[in-house]
Amino acid sequence: MEHLYAVAFKLFLMKRYDAVSISDIEKESGMTRGAITYYSKDKRGLFYNVVRHYLIDTQNPELKIQKQDCESLGDFIEEYVRSCQETMAKLQKIDTTIENGSRAYMALILQICDFFPDLHLQYLENRNKELLIWTEVIQGAISHKEIKEDINVISTAKLFMNVFYGQSYLDALNPGLNTTELKLQFQNIYSLLKNQ
Repeated sequence: MEHLYAVAFKLFLMKRYDAVSISDIEKESGMTRGAITYYSKDKRGLFYNVVRHYLIDTQNPELKIQKQDCESLGDFIEEYVRSCQETMAKLQKIDTTIENGSRAYMALILQICDFFPDLHLQYLENRNKELLIWTEVIQGAISHKEIKEDINVISTAKLFMNVFYGQSYLDALNPGLNTTELKLQFQNIYSLLKNQ
């Protein structure tokens, strides 16, 4: 199953859902149609399962970001960037011919809206979980007097998230997510928030 999902994910990253045929999946996976339909009854079901696996389950921030290992907001920023680097490495591992993993990933996310509104809602639920994590970390940093206390916690959490999504969008127009630049932007915000 993992092989089939990885092959289908690669194809869905490289082309739109409607441009990928079961024959393409057969050819790339080396599996027969019968073997493919054993795991998913049709292409739509396979797309659903692949998106759920790679974009919903794997990218669940509660599982992806190890905030319990972080003693500070500074540590969390390091962990968040490391998690982004890990995601980019996984995309590259699936297929080294994908020139811009960020662009392909974003295009796939946008297709969810077209084909599976329920998965889109689950994707948005992950973003809400991420907002909650940022909020908890920032609140903890205030409590430990790591950062200034006169900030709006939710707005600050959204600021960090918006920097990530903005950087992801801009880098989708270039070679891919520049995690060095992302880290620099996060650290600039962090330095403005820190108690001196």
